[in-house]
Amino acid sequence: MAGGIYLDVDARDLKDKIDRLQLVMKPKQFENAMYGIFKRTGGHVKKILREDLPKQYEIKPKEVGDSVRSPRVTSGGLGVGCSIPIVGPRRSIGPGGFSASGGAHGWISLRRKYRVKARIVKSGQSVLPAQADSYGGQPPFRNLSAKKLNGLAFTRAAHGRLPIEKMVGIAIPQMPMNRSEADVQNDIKDYLERQIEQRFNALIRIGR
Repeated sequence: MAGGIYLDVDARDLKDKIDRLQLVMKPKQFENAMYGIFKRTGGHVKKILREDLPKQYEIKPKEVGDSVRSPRVTSGGLGVGCSIPIVGPRRSIGPGGFSASGGAHGWISLRRKYRVKARIVKSGQSVLPAQADSYGGQPPFRNLSAKKLNGLAFTRAAHGRLPIEKMVGIAIPQMPMNRSEADVQNDIKDYLERQIEQRFNALIRIGR
């Protein structure tokens, strides 16, 4: 996920309002109007994500804001469009990522039976699977005394002690399409709708 994703918004519910604006404007005037509407809306998305993502995930607003890049507004033969780049890797389980609990000191961390837990979502603590099947099929572990491992969750890639792989949770770019999707989509559409209405009212008030 380090390369990022682009946030898409389903604005089909606003088609009638956009069509109504298009009917009363000349083509170039309409294109300029939509460009401005999308640019203002795109610029507001960072604020929306900073507010919405922490409602569902154990993430700080600043971390969200740092992951959202400037909107890219385009216009041309296919009309006006806007994309919001969101970047960031999948987050570690432990210090510097999602806070974690469970573990043991030294090699005992590989032998003692325990479950690694992480605070990823606001609805409750997540328990990592007993066997990390998407890695090497071995149990997750946290070695609390190995400074190089920094208290992070790892799992063995095979049956031997080595090699090991760091376990990770959801990335910030994935959050708007998962638990936060409804909040994010609704808030962006609400803001976009207000921008369309304001532009229509301005047209009525000043004639352009």
